[in-house]
Amino acid sequence: MNGVLQVTLNKLIQSRSRPNPAMNALINDYILFHVVRVVDGVLLVVIFVLLSGYFWLRWKRLPRSHERKWTFERKTYFAFGILSTVVGLLIALVVAVNAATVLDPWPGFSLLVDELGTPKTGTQMDKLYQAFNTWLQSGSPSIPPLIQQRIQERIALHTTRVIACGILLVVFAVLSKSIWSTLIKRSRAREPKWTLKEGSLLVCGAASVTLSLLLMVSVDVNLRWAFAQITVTLLYG
Repeated sequence: MNGVLQVTLNKLIQSRSRPNPAMNALINDYILFHVVRVVDGVLLVVIFVLLSGYFWLRWKRLPRSHERKWTFERKTYFAFGILSTVVGLLIALVVAVNAATVLDPWPGFSLLVDELGTPKTGTQMDKLYQAFNTWLQSGSPSIPPLIQQRIQERIALHTTRVIACGILLVVFAVLSKSIWSTLIKRSRAREPKWTLKEGSLLVCGAASVTLSLLLMVSVDVNLRWAFAQITVTLLYG
């Protein structure tokens, strides 16, 4: 059924000047997928620009040590300044790519069609592809019940994930701030003589930052999938 669905989609792409409510619904959903990514990405870029400015300002204002070696505090602000700048630039690049897709969705959508998998005959995915193929060929504005059911299931799934990952993101961000603030305070008092406790805190601090970034990505992905359900259902069932 994958080949038949691809043929149907490719024909509709080639004849996109002809009105087809079903195809319009699918392509509008695909555009929404990238609009959400742009809006979400812009907000993240603003956050990381502010974080970057904060870290670089703190780094610049720190008094320089009489020795050539940098203090732990200075290294920390420098590292976080680099990290926030790089992450911000990467997100800005993603935003630019998705903005281009919003303006001209057809090339990206064509690639999406080419990447559709081949489900085994009789499986749930095969039945779903049949429903998509019948719907697109009919041109009906009404989404078939099977696709609607999967959409509702995906909305519930990804909304739950957004909430759960969002809460965990806040928890780990607060935890990370607490750990690094503690490390900086201790480094002022006893640097360079660190104990095993400070070493353990350093590992936990690095882990909390990594988890925070991963959770941020998870929130971003599930947020997009919660909004653009038709496209995600077509891709993943």
